[in-house]
Amino acid sequence: MPSWSLSAKILIAFAAILIGFTIFDGMSGWVASHWIIGAVIIGSLALLLLIGLAIQHYFTSASRREHASLERHLAEVDKMDLPQFEAWVGKLLIRHGFTKLRCVGRSGDFGSSLVATGPDARRIMVRAKPDDRTLGNRGDRHIQALGLDAHARWQVDTAMLVTNADLHPLKTGARHDALAAQLGVIIVDRLELALWIAERQPPPELTSAASA
Repeated sequence: MPSWSLSAKILIAFAAILIGFTIFDGMSGWVASHWIIGAVIIGSLALLLLIGLAIQHYFTSASRREHASLERHLAEVDKMDLPQFEAWVGKLLIRHGFTKLRCVGRSGDFGSSLVATGPDARRIMVRAKPDDRTLGNRGDRHIQALGLDAHARWQVDTAMLVTNADLHPLKTGARHDALAAQLGVIIVDRLELALWIAERQPPPELTSAASA
């Protein structure tokens, strides 16, 4: 960068002040002679700002109401311990047409698993894991264990991790999704589980995977 002398810097600063004053004076003169147009422009901008804020508030409120409604579906689920949660997930699967359920959980699985046959005859392994306050940040180990166990040991068509924990926090959500896609694991975490209950429909991956 060039080295400016003190006199040059003072001259540049004076020129900038003079130009700024000239622009301000010109705008002031225009506003004074066209005050009606100026008032219309300012009023229109203010109206657009108010409309934008109202739209933002509407959608934010609607999103909060929807979120609160979905959370109510999980109120009882959040009170369940591991055996209760596993039994509840099993009943949920049966309710939606899954058959031939059997528990294949074992020590070190990070949660018991269910092997079932879906309505489209695909075999699926489901690992039911209630929120233990660590899944959000450490869900990758559960996804990896399920993916390797389901396809290598049990040779099922689809693996699915069902939990009432949020596996999509800002820091780890993308990593969980990438690992699940790599290992062929469907993630049904808090939001997906609430939607499953509310809409009484299994996750779309269980049907779209069959036609893929």
